[in-house]
Amino acid sequence: MKRTLTALLLLVLGAAGSGRLCAQTSTPIAVADTAANAQDYYRIPSYGVGLMAGLISGAGISGRATFPGGFAAQATFFVMTAGQWTHFNVGGEAQYAFIRQTDWRLYSLLGAGIYSSVTDDTLRPGNRIANPFRLGLGIGYEKFLGPQFVFSIAGALTYFPSTGEVLPTPEAGFYFYFR
Repeated sequence: MKRTLTALLLLVLGAAGSGRLCAQTSTPIAVADTAANAQDYYRIPSYGVGLMAGLISGAGISGRATFPGGFAAQATFFVMTAGQWTHFNVGGEAQYAFIRQTDWRLYSLLGAGIYSSVTDDTLRPGNRIANPFRLGLGIGYEKFLGPQFVFSIAGALTYFPSTGEVLPTPEAGFYFYFR
């Protein structure tokens, strides 16, 4: 009888306190559409992985971190060995989004990269890339293709210190964002 009264008392107190009895409370996770999800990426730190093809900050596997306030950082690398040849590049970018809409952003970028292509040929040792190091300053556009997929394109004026050349160079990337 004592157990029954205790159980009834707990039932009444639980029902009066919250209007319902729950063993555990949780917040349902809503499935966000593209626009709402893009806004989340502007408010909280978010991270992305994907593929990048560019002559400024590298071509290959890429990672990106996006921070509140419009700032983002990106790193890209690629290594491939084919026969006697080894190709390698690594680079990075700092980005600032000066226009952030619900499903796209326009950003400025400052990037740098190193490219290398060497062979085992002892008659011609060293890097075969004439301009291995480069710096770029440009503008990019990023579009959300879905809740977590992003396509970006950019163009920059790229400076090659070894030859003193300045050339316009493009880049494009495809990323999967997560938090």
